[in-house]
Amino acid sequence: MLNILLKSYIFLIPVGIFILYYLLKYPEVSFALFINAYVIKGGINFRYFNLTAILLIVAVVGFILKQLIKKDKNAINLNFKLESPDKFILLFIAVLVIGCIYSLNRNGGIIKALRFIILVFVPYLLARIFLVRGTQIKLFLISVSITALGISFLLVIISIFEKYTGERMYFLQANPIPVSVLLTVGLVIFLIGITQNIFNKGKYDKLICAIAIIPLLYSIFLVGSRGPIISAIVGLIFGVLILLKTKIEGRNTTIILIISFILILVGTSCFDIIYSSLFTNKIIPGATNVIPEVKKVIPNIERFSLKNAKNMSVNIRLKLYSDAWYLFKNKPLFGIGTGGFPGGYPHNIFLEIAAENGLLGLIIFFGFLFTICQRGYQFLNDNFIKINKQAKIMSLIILIIGVSLFMERQFSFGLDMHKDLFAFLGIVVSLPLIDWDRS
Repeated sequence: MLNILLKSYIFLIPVGIFILYYLLKYPEVSFALFINAYVIKGGINFRYFNLTAILLIVAVVGFILKQLIKKDKNAINLNFKLESPDKFILLFIAVLVIGCIYSLNRNGGIIKALRFIILVFVPYLLARIFLVRGTQIKLFLISVSITALGISFLLVIISIFEKYTGERMYFLQANPIPVSVLLTVGLVIFLIGITQNIFNKGKYDKLICAIAIIPLLYSIFLVGSRGPIISAIVGLIFGVLILLKTKIEGRNTTIILIISFILILVGTSCFDIIYSSLFTNKIIPGATNVIPEVKKVIPNIERFSLKNAKNMSVNIRLKLYSDAWYLFKNKPLFGIGTGGFPGGYPHNIFLEIAAENGLLGLIIFFGFLFTICQRGYQFLNDNFIKINKQAKIMSLIILIIGVSLFMERQFSFGLDMHKDLFAFLGIVVSLPLIDWDRS
């Protein structure tokens, strides 16, 4: 038995070396995997090694090696300088560190500040410095979308062979909310890919995107988390507004598809009323018991009904919001200190900052967001018309996902868990500087 195990490990060595070589060669892929590492590893560490830390190290080393070995001046932003958002986020880090001093939970505050710097600020900085070409952005987006699609296939397989019938689906011990976030990000990318060539302009690219939507949408309903879907709807509406303003080629088709998708999602939250009115001649809000056939196929579909709009998780969040507001009112200027919120975090990025870092933290964070919006507006107003069509689509995806992820942070996650959001915000800051012509 021992010999068999040793042989299997020996066989895995060259596979591991090849994977490491590939990830170092294409750090954009490593970076995409890093910001979704928690979902990929499912909360499980590989013995003493943390997948998140490994992928971060590989991504950083890969970006540096790419610059040193290829000596390509376009592989890095050599003219990098601190923009207004960069200055605000550095000020915000200073507020977090100072907040550790007077926090009632000083050890927790120090850990939180360090986690924010390593897991949130570093991805933002990597995106700002290294993702400066259209080819890199495309590879990054493709990696994110394929990761989401792979997770969705695994979820579908588990649901088929293990006959999943529970409530929320925990994928390999991962929290269902980040799983659903990744799935909806992939869904947005493939949805836009139906109408535009975002991959390699192949003959079947649009067909592949259309097929990919099926397992992604199905697995989102399997997981049963509403927040990411609501956030995706907001992001897509934002995308529609951009398309209406910029008059991009193929706009009408894209708008029709996006609006149709929004209506489908909104319709699923009212499916119980529609079904009951059609098949029972009565309008029964929340009558999920009248459609057992649908529930057998998609166990968590009832979580999207009006009946369950105010369930236990919503009530818990409302209580946390109330607690955060109470703490902020008691110490409005500087807050109770970094990491001081009892029970972890209030599941809202603004209330978390308000409770722990007060008005000072809020003002600086609002400054960061305002300057991010300025950069996005500058790009749309000055650069969007000049770049090629595929670059327009990729930048549109970045903006839509950035808005969606930020919207989702009003319902879930703590401040030191926002590495995906800040990675996309970092790209938004760099949008006016990206060499799109190379895509």
